[in-house]
Amino acid sequence: MKNDLEQTSVKKLLFMLAIPSMVAQFINVLYGIVDRIFISNIPVIGETALAGVGVAGPITTLLTSFTFLIGQGGAPLVAMKLGQKDTKSAKKILANSFLFLVICSIVLTIIFLIFKKDILYLFGATDNTFIYADTYMTIYACGSIFSIVGIGLNSFITCQGFSKTAMTSVVIGAITNIILDPILIFSFNLGVKGAAIATVFAQALSFIYVIVFLLSKKTNVKLEFKNYSLKTFKQIISVGFSPFLISATDSVILICLNAVLKTTVKTNPDLFISANAIVLSFMTLISLPLSGITLGTQPILSYNFGAKKNNRVKSGFYGMLSLCGIYCVIMFVFSQFFNGLFINIFQPSEEVYQIATKGIKIYTLGVLFIPFQWACVDSLVGLGKSQIAVVLSLFRKIIIFGLTMLIPVFFEPINIFYSESIGDVIASITSAIVFFIVFERILNKNIANDNLYD
Repeated sequence: MKNDLEQTSVKKLLFMLAIPSMVAQFINVLYGIVDRIFISNIPVIGETALAGVGVAGPITTLLTSFTFLIGQGGAPLVAMKLGQKDTKSAKKILANSFLFLVICSIVLTIIFLIFKKDILYLFGATDNTFIYADTYMTIYACGSIFSIVGIGLNSFITCQGFSKTAMTSVVIGAITNIILDPILIFSFNLGVKGAAIATVFAQALSFIYVIVFLLSKKTNVKLEFKNYSLKTFKQIISVGFSPFLISATDSVILICLNAVLKTTVKTNPDLFISANAIVLSFMTLISLPLSGITLGTQPILSYNFGAKKNNRVKSGFYGMLSLCGIYCVIMFVFSQFFNGLFINIFQPSEEVYQIATKGIKIYTLGVLFIPFQWACVDSLVGLGKSQIAVVLSLFRKIIIFGLTMLIPVFFEPINIFYSESIGDVIASITSAIVFFIVFERILNKNIANDNLYD
């Protein structure tokens, strides 16, 4: 552990941790996209079923956003404690995180199953698409304990420097999902139900892999079932609230986007909702790998922040920002000039194709700016300054939410996709300014403070 995060060059660590984490998140995108690809190719009902699962997509993301509240709350703290050579406290944080992930998954499942009809209709389902959204979400919710606990605990593998192991857990799930989808959807003629079952089964295998690893002797911080503490829980929540807010409010905005399209598109809103499912699927190809880079770099920042090695913290941040920038340049070019290659895998109708093409081009206009948003906000979380990160995250979401509500009032529905790109530009510039003002102050205060999170 020491040789990895404290002595190995930061540049090498970025390739050891951030790149595998990015790849893992890229593969993780396949969960949703593969489901949607196969669903869209179901004879006769494919396009309508895709719209239904498009409604379900942001809700599943909202459920799993609670993994960030606990996983991304506890993981930076564990890394800091390891930097301080305090393994006992690190184990306590992991134990508490596991308990709260389990409780959270059970409570969320019960709430959704009780109110699922109202939730689905409120967030964009129509009479035509409800049956598909309901089928997918009911099965997914019943197995959500696997995704919430598995994804949440995977952060504790990454934060210890085992990025390849964390990536393997994701790969196991993705490959399983890809294999099972065509078998259950087409061979067993289960349709949308088969896609949901494949996803849950794949997540269960990833969950088992993560649990086995954290119970093994290979890990530096072993999962234990004791030392539960309300104080520790509060520390985890205080750090994890920002990444949770980022993910949860993203999901809420996407849900509102579907709801607005449902009410403002006068002729066949399901076409727009189907196209929106494709647009949002493409956006996950950008946002999740970006998240992988920043979350993979967080252990470098948190560990060395705990060890009071400020120069390594700076190198980690600038390396993270560079990787995010390179990835976004590549994806911007693809989104503006080659997005048809992605859209065609869904085999959409001509109307849906045209909407999705315009939607992706507009939605991604701010992509060149968002490396600053991701790198700055997630670095603040990694340094334990989640209060500032929360404010910056909320600022971005308020802009996007406001534009999502206002644009359809004055312009054609297709222009609603500008809400994301405008919000990304304004929020990214603001986050960069704030971050560079406070960054040096945080590092200087770190040198003078001997009691981080005690």
